[in-house]
Amino acid sequence: MENNKNTIKFDPGYAPIVIDSFGQVGYTYYTFSAISDLKLKRLNFPNTLRKLEKFLKTNIAFYLGCLLWASYIKQFNEAELEGNQLLGEICEENEYTSEINFLIDFISIQLPKDSKYYSNKNYIANEKYLPILETYKEFLILNKGFCNVSKVSQIELPKNLKKLNNEELNLINEKIQQAIQDKEIEQLFNCYDLIF
Repeated sequence: MENNKNTIKFDPGYAPIVIDSFGQVGYTYYTFSAISDLKLKRLNFPNTLRKLEKFLKTNIAFYLGCLLWASYIKQFNEAELEGNQLLGEICEENEYTSEINFLIDFISIQLPKDSKYYSNKNYIANEKYLPILETYKEFLILNKGFCNVSKVSQIELPKNLKKLNNEELNLINEKIQQAIQDKEIEQLFNCYDLIF
């Protein structure tokens, strides 16, 4: 890990892995919605759903990864955060929660509705998705979008996350570093039960 006791990276290395997935859920759904022929839409829905699920999994793994990283670095309470690109920005709550709100509604309302309509099947999201998204939304709100967070001590964790011992914290860091090295952020779902 490339941190020292005085500074901790805001992002441990997730950005290069997930950059291509950001915005893809909305874009993929928008492209599907632009199809006007109902029969063609029904034919395209299974393939669209596969793409959506892939992008959802990556995006939600990223949000879980952020919660894991924050849980890990809280032990370095005196450290300065390095690389917070949001620092000094001015943004309203609806700005920094819009993507999360979209994903929560998309998973809980839109996908089940569309799945029933276009494929006559019930869509049931991964049971970990909504707890992660709702907790990450709370995390954003607690920290006001991270626009004023320059030190680890300023980070607030949602109350529903478990308190971790040193062994669990070290395991989380190992899992994060492995996922980054393998460029497979989805591996972090294996850490879900450590903090939820």
